Amino acid sequence: MSLVLTRIQNIRANSNLDKFEYRPSRYGALNAFMVQSEDPTGILTDELKQKARTSIGNKLETPVINYDADISIGNERTLTINDSENTSKMVEITFATYAFGFTIAPAMYMNNEISIQKDFQTKMMKYIYKLAQKLDEAALAALAAAKTQVLKNKLLYDFSTNAVNFKWTERENAFGDLDVLMGSNDFYGQLHLIGDPGVESIMKKLQQNGLYNAVNKQNEFGDKIVHLTNNIAASSDKYAQGYAVSAGSLGMLTRFERDCLLGTVSGDGHEWGIATLPLLNMPCGTYFYDSVGDYSAIAGTATADMKRTRKEHYGFAVDVAFITAHNSAPNTLASPILAFNISSKDAVYAKPVVVVNSKDNPVNTKEASAGVGG
Repeated sequence: MSLVLTRIQNIRANSNLDKFEYRPSRYGALNAFMVQSEDPTGILTDELKQKARTSIGNKLETPVINYDADISIGNERTLTINDSENTSKMVEITFATYAFGFTIAPAMYMNNEISIQKDFQTKMMKYIYKLAQKLDEAALAALAAAKTQVLKNKLLYDFSTNAVNFKWTERENAFGDLDVLMGSNDFYGQLHLIGDPGVESIMKKLQQNGLYNAVNKQNEFGDKIVHLTNNIAASSDKYAQGYAVSAGSLGMLTRFERDCLLGTVSGDGHEWGIATLPLLNMPCGTYFYDSVGDYSAIAGTATADMKRTRKEHYGFAVDVAFITAHNSAPNTLASPILAFNISSKDAVYAKPVVVVNSKDNPVNTKEASAGVGG
């Protein structure tokens, strides 16, 4: 006689132990492009946005007028007025495609502790996090490609390799002087900072010296819009890295495949559409269909009986273009994007303890008595 056959084998309960397996990061460069895309005084027009949306299968171009470096102001009145024609060109907008997808077999969850909703949400979010990372990296690449090669007044700072290279000892003045440096290139608008964790670290230290301290350092960064990113590659000799960007200098365009724009639904159940992705709050093309087949190998013995079952297929795709202000002469004409970094050489936060007295310079003391009355 025994109860062995009915003994409880495992006790299971749902939990959130896996909550940190997938988690969002910081995508400051992407955020900066998205924010500036909505600037009514920025480089993107509503016409360009609308035409970009439906431009797949065509080449999208926008006309610009190049900078004229050969004009001059005379010092006398003349009978004949000469021509002064502008030079125009067409700038092609270059898109890159970002796509992902996954499947769900509804019957698979009938004998599984993981629910269909949790599995769908996990699959969806892990791809959104990866998409956000890729878009942020592409945005950073666009900033790097368009950073200014010209700085009219360097103050006392080093400007080489097309970046302002602040010393560690200059860190407390760096963010405040970015306005001055940008102003020397004739950019006076609202300043956006795209920075790595090193930028955040220095800002937090400056914030400790606020309004009621002997020296108020909050004004160094308080008037700027800060976008933090974790996707700037760390460098052993740089404590902080980032870009200062004048407002209205960046833009992001999206376009979609034709059937997504049409909202096509085929007779055999294929569906196209456009949805807003969570976390990113950006539109993305969608594609859905279901199939019937032998999907018994999906999860080993847990799905071995699924010889003929239904599977749902979810696809997502969008074309994205990161746009920066046109610069017809980058070697001589300043850009509204200024790269900067703060060196980690000789970086210390704690103040060293100085030993005033040593064995060669002792403090003369007198031996204390054993005690009162003693």
